Amino acid sequence: MSGVPRGISLVIGAADHARLHAALTLACAAAALGRPVRMFLHGEAVAALAPSRHWAGDAALAASAMPTLGDLLASALDLEISIMACQSGLHLCGIAAASLPDGTETGGMVGFLAGAADDELLLG
Repeated sequence: MSGVPRGISLVIGAADHARLHAALTLACAAAALGRPVRMFLHGEAVAALAPSRHWAGDAALAASAMPTLGDLLASALDLEISIMACQSGLHLCGIAAASLPDGTETGGMVGFLAGAADDELLLG
């Protein structure tokens, strides 16, 4: 064994608050443990990257002193998690690539999977 932990490539396929929260929590936890993590936000899931997006579910999280989606996204970027937004999803949601948070990139599923190498592939 090489001593380098196996990476995780995580595909998030829905703009569902609970699923996005769980996926971002998993990604941040894995990265904090030293695992390389890549995320692909597919279709409507790119809405998580919209700069003006406010999620109704975040109010309950904040009231319980838990991280919101915005908090987790900021942590993911701080942990240098590779985040790719689906180009088709950006068009679908009317989000300009230029408005994405610094550190995110755009691309497609084929490119994302090509970079996955021998990562564990997870669907969130």
